[in-house]
Amino acid sequence: MSKWEKVRLGDVIVIDKKQVEVNELDPDSIYIGLEHIEKDSGIITAKPTVSESKIKSSKFRFSTSHILYGKLRPYLNKVARPNFNGVCSTDIYPILVTNKANKNFVYYILRSPSFVNYASTKSSGANLPRINEKDVMEYQFTLPPLDIQKKIAHELDLTSIILDLQRYHLQELNQLIKSVFYEMFGDPLRNEQGWEKKRISEICVINPNKSEMGELNDDTLFTFIPMNSVSDTGEMDTSQTREYREVKTGYTYFRENDVLFAKITPCMENGKGAVARNLCNGIGFGSTEFHVLRPIEDVTDSEWLYRLTSLPAFRAHAEKNMTGSAGQKRVPVSFFDKFLIGLPPFSLQQKYTRIVNQIESQKSLVKQSIDETQRLFDSLMSKYFDD
Repeated sequence: MSKWEKVRLGDVIVIDKKQVEVNELDPDSIYIGLEHIEKDSGIITAKPTVSESKIKSSKFRFSTSHILYGKLRPYLNKVARPNFNGVCSTDIYPILVTNKANKNFVYYILRSPSFVNYASTKSSGANLPRINEKDVMEYQFTLPPLDIQKKIAHELDLTSIILDLQRYHLQELNQLIKSVFYEMFGDPLRNEQGWEKKRISEICVINPNKSEMGELNDDTLFTFIPMNSVSDTGEMDTSQTREYREVKTGYTYFRENDVLFAKITPCMENGKGAVARNLCNGIGFGSTEFHVLRPIEDVTDSEWLYRLTSLPAFRAHAEKNMTGSAGQKRVPVSFFDKFLIGLPPFSLQQKYTRIVNQIESQKSLVKQSIDETQRLFDSLMSKYFDD
């Protein structure tokens, strides 16, 4: 194929569905499920072994020659290039590229918005939509000569590498914040510094009552925070506002510098929480699945309190105290009466906040760079793959 021509995916790929039975699996082989492929980025986030994953059904074999394409919920755009051999879920197609096309070029075809939209439209199944093999093979696109395919794939690879490095830098900065916490305060459960032990409910106000606001005009705008506006790394989207008449009943009340703590599973276990900042008129309302922790002046600092409640040990203790049925388990307010920690001096908490603020400034610059690089990547994908 030396000219630019319209082809089907089936002209340049083979879906390699060689299954291996459970009793034939090497326990030390790597197993990749859809949960191990990050959506949109193509990053494989974990490489558990077959024994760790407790495999119970037959799987597909794959090698470094394959592209792994997630056929379940194709809108999630889970496509990866493994640099190791292993087995994968049967909800993943192991794809081999023929000598008519460049493997990396086809990888980006499968990740392109055009193909994701096509696959989403063709998928069937109400709750678990999948795209079938026939429809994958029928997708049509313009195939340039091999040398141009390689140049396009190389350009996209370079942009992806930059994105990966920037994201890694961001992860390292997040880890630095946790490391500084342990360096300054040690393990708060062990209280190695011998500080006075206090219950969480003694060092902050739990779920303050909205009656403290007094009478307000129903037209007054306040920030509105649903659960999906809070991340598991402390970010909060404050762009939504609602009038007081819409939120004064049936929602959780909080104000500037309060700490939000997700109390329902799985949000709590995932670490959702944040310090409420930049609220419209200094007040917010949000999901009833938040507990609100308000620092006490000269006793606790918002940033320190949030970082304390985001620690894995804190979340693990909270999980043990959850009540309710499976899928609807919540951390009761009584948990905060039980959890004891060594309370560090307020001045030391403030020092920690100053350090965190410096790191957060660096994170903002990195996030800005990520956004710029992502825009470049998206524009390149549109340039090369939007017919």
